[in-house]
This record gives sequence, C-alpha cells and structure tokens, in this order.
Amino acid sequence: MYTNPKGEWNSSVKIAEGTSKIVKSKGNAKGTWHIEKGQMIFTVMESDIEDVWEKNRTLVYDIVELTENRMQFKDENGAITVWTRTRMEKSAGSEPVPFFKMPMEPVVVNLNKNRSNDKDRYLCLKMNMIFKELMPGQTIPPVHPKVHDSIIIFFSSLVYEDVKSFDDLSARCRTLVQLLNPYMEGMIKEIAVENVILAADMDRVEEFVIEHTPPPPPAPGEEAKGGKEKSKDKKS
Repeated sequence: MYTNPKGEWNSSVKIAEGTSKIVKSKGNAKGTWHIEKGQMIFTVMESDIEDVWEKNRTLVYDIVELTENRMQFKDENGAITVWTRTRMEKSAGSEPVPFFKMPMEPVVVNLNKNRSNDKDRYLCLKMNMIFKELMPGQTIPPVHPKVHDSIIIFFSSLVYEDVKSFDDLSARCRTLVQLLNPYMEGMIKEIAVENVILAADMDRVEEFVIEHTPPPPPAPGEEAKGGKEKSKDKKS
C-alpha cells in the first residue's frame, strides 16, 4: 500500500504462485483515508480485488500505535494488524529510485535474412533490465547463465522488418521479457532500450561496442586513472 499526504491511497496485491518464487499481481485498489478521533478510516473507491478491498466500503480501525515506520490497528472484531514501512527513505541530496535497473552489456547480432542475396545488417543494442517492485524480504535474483545466450539467439533470429522502427523493437523486447522471465524468477518488468543502431558495416559496429562497453577495472599494481605502477616501497 502507498499513501500520500493528500489523503489518497492505492494498494497492489501480489501472490506467490504455488511453491515457486514467481510473484504475480493479483489486483489493485485505491481510495481515500483520514484520521478522526483516534481512528484511521479508509474508503475504497475502486477495486478489482473485492475479496481484499470491497468497492465502496468504508473500513474503520482504532489506532493502537502510530509512529514514523510502524502502524498498529485494531479492527471492529478486535483483531490487531501491524503495518510497517517498507519503502527506503532517500538519503540527503538524492532522489528516490523509482525502479530497480540493471545495465546490460552491449548486444550485437547479425540479423537473419529473408533472401540469401539480402545485404548484411547488424543490430546493436544497449539495454537495461528493469525489475518489478520487490516485496519485503525479496531480493533481485542473480542473472542466470542462459540469459545472455537467449538474448543473442532471439535477436539473431529476427529479420530487418522485425526491428526497423522503435515501435517494432519495443514489441520484440516485450517478447524477450517473456522469454527471459523463467530464468529470472519472473522478476523482469521490462527490457528498456537505451541506445540502438542498425549498421551495414563493421566499422559502425565496432564504434558502438567501444562507446557502450565500460572500461575494464585497473589491473593489480596500477592506479585507476594514471595507470602507473604503484611504488613497492614498504613505507608508501
């Protein structure tokens, strides 16, 4: 649940599928809230999860505890519910991160051809893997070894007409999400394209790879910027 000072809230309910770690959305609801005479009052305005938030219903809770990071309520039946803050606070001078983004290595593939005499075209991509919102205690899974190979096989199976516009490429990326999610515990929200070119010669391909490949870390015994060998004097 997310609340704001304007007296609005929205709730996104997610469930684990059986014994697997794949988390799917069950539904959403939103409404208004206010505090009156020691009670927290929620009104449900919209809902597609009636078993959790019944539309047009007003729920009244007695406030047992209310702090910056914890709320404890008692419902009309006397049951106690504890809510804790899960969103991390932003540090001084920084903006909150709206999503989890993992930069990916540049991808270069030779596109497939409809006809043998079609000219070679190379698809060059710099992409980011965007993850879904994490539930409490959940962590981003490590990248499965088959992810990179699956990306290469997928894009190299496409032809020029499949990716000739950005809309076409976006549609292919949505398909790629479905292909990769079984390897990533269903946590990928989208594959966001940061840079893309369609090249007909290797010079442009090499320029793209050089531009978008991060420099390697300095070797042991070398400084990060100067590249000079460190002094072996024990005093230094």
